[in-house]
Amino acid sequence: MNNNLPQRTDGETYGKYLGWIAGLALLMALSSAYAASSDEIQVYDDAINKPGELSVDMHLNYVVSGVRQSSYPKEIPSNHDFRMTPEFAYGIDPNWEGGLYLPAIRSADGNWYAEGLKFRMKYIGTHDEIGPYWGVNGELGYSSHRTEEHNWNFELRPIIGYRTEAWAFALNPILGFPISGNDHTSSFSPGMKVGRKISQDTWLNLENYSDFGMLDNLRSRVQETYLTVDTEVLGHELNFGVGHGWTHESNDTTIKAIISLPL
Repeated sequence: MNNNLPQRTDGETYGKYLGWIAGLALLMALSSAYAASSDEIQVYDDAINKPGELSVDMHLNYVVSGVRQSSYPKEIPSNHDFRMTPEFAYGIDPNWEGGLYLPAIRSADGNWYAEGLKFRMKYIGTHDEIGPYWGVNGELGYSSHRTEEHNWNFELRPIIGYRTEAWAFALNPILGFPISGNDHTSSFSPGMKVGRKISQDTWLNLENYSDFGMLDNLRSRVQETYLTVDTEVLGHELNFGVGHGWTHESNDTTIKAIISLPL
């Protein structure tokens, strides 16, 4: 044994193995997948590109077992759907970041569809590395009726968080506003994430996504909870997780991944 080699702590070794296992599980899932429910399954925190920095996050979501009936005409049911969405992000200044989504979906019958595009603008307030932070994200998007009941939609996503050396918390109380069609009632779909640092590069998280429907008739339509890991695989940031739904309008089992690639 070469004692001059750098020694890893148990947590670092565990985190490295966990990252490799997550990457392998993702490849196994995608190799047998037809396809996912949302083009983005993510809780926003204070992450923001530096001024002039361009990156792409690849969102990959697969519904292993999910909803089999359409909730409105022309909708593709989420069961066995696979969604692949590149998200391009550019740092404008220390507090502002712009983004572009190009979502695509593969239905259970094997057909691929381009699902329009979405533009977003994110603001993160100046804050310390440890302690509270806040921000807001606005998103304007066009989608086909295969994945959205209304073609044009606007999303307002407040970002509220707190971080210590070992724990991280983020909350997104999201409001959705359809801006096409005859129904313009806004919806409420909060997301929450609690993370625990287990090694230098790895966090273990619980993420929860809810959909309470329209503000004039709130009820718990969708409740999905994910066990996720944020780590590095082959030098790239990876968020990987498996989720379970708790209501009859939720997907039973969903696999999701976000792979970050600097450009």
